[in-house]
Amino acid sequence: MRRCLACRASLPKREMMRLVVDEDGVIWPDLLHKAPGRGSYLCMQAACLDRMNDKRLQALKAKFSIVLPQWQRLREQMAAVLQQQIKQLLSRQIATVAIGRDAVMHRLWNNAPLLLLRAADAGDALVRQIDAGLAKRTEAGSVHQLCDVTSRVWLGEMLGREDVAIAGVEAHGPAAAIAKKLNIYCVWYARIRVLGKTN
Repeated sequence: MRRCLACRASLPKREMMRLVVDEDGVIWPDLLHKAPGRGSYLCMQAACLDRMNDKRLQALKAKFSIVLPQWQRLREQMAAVLQQQIKQLLSRQIATVAIGRDAVMHRLWNNAPLLLLRAADAGDALVRQIDAGLAKRTEAGSVHQLCDVTSRVWLGEMLGREDVAIAGVEAHGPAAAIAKKLNIYCVWYARIRVLGKTN
């Protein structure tokens, strides 16, 4: 368990973004929790991120010699690291990813759990069809997760395509751990992107 730098909530460390400080006092995101040295943690909840700023980063001065301001740069670094990791996770699963409405709807009718990545700018007809399919499968006892992502262009880029409105990632067996990480990282990325647009 680790305590969030901003909101002070305690969560398992794997459910938080680790932050490390280099010898120059620059704070870096350590998404994979592998960088050497002591770190601090950020829970990545929307309310917590909304309150985050350079003033809150000053709390790190008790442990580290840091240079401020750097929240804006850190936020951009977190978005870049998350995007890179999302792309890597999807590339590992690309052979089993259902891409496009027909492929996703076909997979929905199988009982294997799916993580659905739906572009925020997907068309209304696709949204209604996917929502209806999810509702029917949930009634039948299937477990699927839906994660809205930035845009069709962004999802296409993550999958090595031009434009993708919907994709389904296997979320069972050995792929379950990857799907769980992918879902978390996509949610975090969306929160960081929204934050960047409002600040």
